[in-house]
Amino acid sequence: MNITPEQLEQEKQYLEKTLEVIKSLIEQDDISIQNKISAINEMKRYVWENNAMLDDAEIASGMYDVNNDVGYTNENIKKLQKLKKSLINPYFGRVDFEKDGFTDSIYIGINGIMKDLDFYVFDWRSPVASLFYNYGIGPASYEAPAGIISGNVNLKRQYKINGETIERCFNSDINIDDEYLQEILSNSSSDKMTNIVNTIQKEQNEIIRNIVDKYLIVQGIAGSGKTSVALHRIAYLLYKEKNLTSNNVLIFSPNEVFSEYISDVLPGLGEDNVLQTTFSDFASSYIRDYKEIESFTAFIERYYKAEVVDEEKFKSTKYKLSNEFKNFLDDYIEKIKNHISFNKGVMINNKEITKNELNQLLKDRYSRLPFFSRLDAISEYICDSNNISYKKHGKTVKDKLCLLLNDSLDIKNIYSSIICSDEFKTNSGISQNETFKNSKILKYEDLLPLMYLYFELNGYPNGNMIKHVIIDEAQDYSLLQFEMLKKIFDRASFTILGDIHQTINPYYIYNNLNDINSIFNQKGRYIELSKTYRSSEEIINFTNHILGINNACSVRKSNSIPVVLRDVTREQVIEQLIDDIKQMKSNGMKRIAIITKNNAETIDLYESLREQLTDINLIDAEGKKTIGNTVILPSYISKGLEFDGVIAYTDKEHLYQEKDKYLFYVVCTRAQHSLTVYNQKKLVLERKK
Repeated sequence: MNITPEQLEQEKQYLEKTLEVIKSLIEQDDISIQNKISAINEMKRYVWENNAMLDDAEIASGMYDVNNDVGYTNENIKKLQKLKKSLINPYFGRVDFEKDGFTDSIYIGINGIMKDLDFYVFDWRSPVASLFYNYGIGPASYEAPAGIISGNVNLKRQYKINGETIERCFNSDINIDDEYLQEILSNSSSDKMTNIVNTIQKEQNEIIRNIVDKYLIVQGIAGSGKTSVALHRIAYLLYKEKNLTSNNVLIFSPNEVFSEYISDVLPGLGEDNVLQTTFSDFASSYIRDYKEIESFTAFIERYYKAEVVDEEKFKSTKYKLSNEFKNFLDDYIEKIKNHISFNKGVMINNKEITKNELNQLLKDRYSRLPFFSRLDAISEYICDSNNISYKKHGKTVKDKLCLLLNDSLDIKNIYSSIICSDEFKTNSGISQNETFKNSKILKYEDLLPLMYLYFELNGYPNGNMIKHVIIDEAQDYSLLQFEMLKKIFDRASFTILGDIHQTINPYYIYNNLNDINSIFNQKGRYIELSKTYRSSEEIINFTNHILGINNACSVRKSNSIPVVLRDVTREQVIEQLIDDIKQMKSNGMKRIAIITKNNAETIDLYESLREQLTDINLIDAEGKKTIGNTVILPSYISKGLEFDGVIAYTDKEHLYQEKDKYLFYVVCTRAQHSLTVYNQKKLVLERKK
């Protein structure tokens, strides 16, 4: 609803007043920072020039003051940067809240603006700001430190401000105005994900502000904003929890391309980026006997680029990643603990420690420790008992003890004996025993069980520095991975996000993401996000058909751009691709992606296109950036990304089959406004039915 000219004039006056306050705060902070920097430099100069006359305590005291001042100054610099950003867009919403006969006008922005205890703008994460996201006109309440505050929302207003100009200003009676949301959704995508603070929906807000549940499991369809919600949740927790810093939060990303894609969201919200890793990189910190650990992306690529599926390898890999194999490993670990013992005693300083004494230490006295860690404890015990320096000789004693055991403690040997066993052959359904090759590259399907054996027998690392863990694309993680991460970060809270319809791992498939709750003893809260904000109705209807589902509700209105289906020969493809890209650009598509089935197709097409499309950029399996407005990339690293227009390409010899349907779904759901599909006759026929 449009506002009156008088109301607009009042809003212009408030904006002018707010900008004046921000400018005065910037000037005030700038002077304070410069003064503090001068004081720091003066103290450093004093300590340097008088170093010979100062004792150690005086020097230490001086440097302590310098370090404190540096920390204080750095915080002020961050605050100054936030204020300068606020000059461009100080606020985006307003709520008039009536309580006990008094009405307050609450302006909401990315950063809070306060001077002399007067609040001009409230931070979007403040308790009162939840009124903007959760309520329309009428009764409303929010949870403040003092308790529940109830009243009435008498007005909701939204703004689009650019510098000192109000470009749009209107009243709305619903959560986020439908017209404004459609305007935001119709905008072109960018090469980096941006924040959504001005369009957060109620169901998203409930996840972002949830501090009651330690474990959150979110099932969200493609385009439902799962990743955005997770990042805004991090920003909220950093604001809400006093002792939480960016170094206490860890995100597990699907690949480096995705990590780069989301890297601007938290800084855009005024927070430092948190720690990020992929599971394979994380594992390489602990499994160090290999030159390279295969990434999940490379593991998936092996499957999808194969012309024919090797049934024996498929059965073996599927069993290695299964929950049943985890149970098999647990049984085997118990057998190891029961079987391994000392078959001889040891002589230290002409004093014998019998095998019975050693076995009593191994099986009883140190039974509370991880099995292999018991040898360290026994070595320390022996050194202490014989007045030997454990620091100097402990390793020698441990090496001697290992030689006295009746079996090997080498993890790779243990794993090799497991997968070479007849029981493994029977359980996996393979026809002949597998062998574990000691190569320089550790395959992904061997990484997980090998890692589990290592931790179970050596003990789990201490991850207590991490207080919150975010796991995106959760459907690509097995329960075994979640169990290991839960044990490593045993004090942390978890936010887990995924979509069972975007499962690209053919060896491990969830029926329901709530199965993950078993790892958290059913103490997690399971939430579903069923609305998609990414794709048009035409694209959603097409992608629903790929999986035979009807649970994706499109918020974005129809743009009257149909999904285009092409039948193209290899000789025609380059010319047709160039024409399609030109057509998309003429239709207003800014960012366009050609998404191929595998990396080989990506590189092949790129080499053919780069001479004629000078602005096309390659994102291959080794890439780390999403640079440029026209890109080409393989299907399995497109997850989480979005583009204005997508060309889903396969040649006629490598069509998406029934086994590839989830991968094809992922590719097509990357498109926001326009989707063109090459050479999928089978799907065309199914759609006609």
